[in-house]
Amino acid sequence: MKFEFSGKNLTLTDALRSRMEKRISKLEKFAGHMVSAHASFEVEKPVHQVDLVIHCSQNRIYKARATAEDMYLAIHKATDAIEQQAKKDKTKRLAGRGKKKLAVAAAEAEAGEAEEEEPPSVRARADAPIQRNDLWRSKPMTVKDARLVLEEHDMPLVMFRELESDRVLVLFRQGRGQVAVVEPPVDT
Repeated sequence: MKFEFSGKNLTLTDALRSRMEKRISKLEKFAGHMVSAHASFEVEKPVHQVDLVIHCSQNRIYKARATAEDMYLAIHKATDAIEQQAKKDKTKRLAGRGKKKLAVAAAEAEAGEAEEEEPPSVRARADAPIQRNDLWRSKPMTVKDARLVLEEHDMPLVMFRELESDRVLVLFRQGRGQVAVVEPPVDT
C-alpha cells in the first residue's frame, strides 16, 4: 500500500507517520484491500486537524476529517470515522447479496407456480417437440379466444373449431405481433 503524508504549519515526525501507518493498517480488515492512503496534518494554534483519504479496491474511497487539541487524538478520531464508514459499507454490500438471492428464489418460485397452474397438454415446451394434441383445441372457441391462447402459451399456431360457424380454423403467427387465420374454402 502507498502512504502519502503532508503537513501544514508543522514538521512531520517519524512518530506521527508510524502512528498513522499503524492505525491505517488496522483498517484493512474492515475496508478490504487498500491501494493508497493520503493523510494531511494541519495545525492552527489551538486546533490540530487531520484529513484522511483511503482508496480501496473496487473503486471504494473513504474520507474523514477530524479536529482535536492533540494531533494523536485527531488521528484516532479520523481513523475511527473511516472504520465506521467501512463497516457500514461492508454491511450494505453483504445485505445486498442476500436480497439478490432472495429475489431470484422468489422469481423461480413464481415461475414454478405458474407452470403448475397450466395443464401439461396446453403448454408449449421448449425442450420437447410440439405434439399434435398441443395445437388442437377440442372445445369450440372464438377467434379472439384462440388468439389469447396463442399469445399466452407462446405457440406457433392453434387449431380450433370456431364457435359460430363450427368450422375448423388455424390461427398462426405471421410476423412481429401479426396473427393470421387460415380458413377452409366455403362450399358454394
